[in-house]
Amino acid sequence: MINWLRLAFLGRIYRKIIKQNSLADFKRSSKKLNKISVILDHRLGIDKEHFKRIANHFNIPRKNLRVLTFFQSPNQINEDNHDNSCSAKNISSFGLLNGVLLDFCNENSDVLINFYDKDDINLKYLSAKSNKNLSVGFKSVDHELNDLIIEVDAENIDIFISECIKYLEIFFTNKK
Repeated sequence: MINWLRLAFLGRIYRKIIKQNSLADFKRSSKKLNKISVILDHRLGIDKEHFKRIANHFNIPRKNLRVLTFFQSPNQINEDNHDNSCSAKNISSFGLLNGVLLDFCNENSDVLINFYDKDDINLKYLSAKSNKNLSVGFKSVDHELNDLIIEVDAENIDIFISECIKYLEIFFTNKK
């Protein structure tokens, strides 16, 4: 019952945030891609190192690529990935973020890649709260959340990466 109420509150806050966000906020003045953020669902079993290919293609330094891995349970987070991982426990019932999430969402990013294919309110809320100019995601997630939707299976990471690069080249000019 408490979890249902928590998700209901979070869903209401999420819908309010989504109404405020739009593609019109994308600033055309930003022609160079400097920073990429990724929200990665741990359930997909994708290694975060795959996203280095996008950063390398656009000559983005490693420090400007941030990958936040979302785990279903805080017990799944180990010491190796503690600094760039989170769970639903990091989001309060009223949408307050703590720990790694607060830093992740407050830092500006040119592109946010929403790499999850489940309609999970926690992941969608993180995406909506993040400071980004453009967001990329999958068809199976809320269409209002992503500015660019790539229609591939989430397990085909190589195809996703190549499609993502192809479309980002249209928006940004700093390719190799």
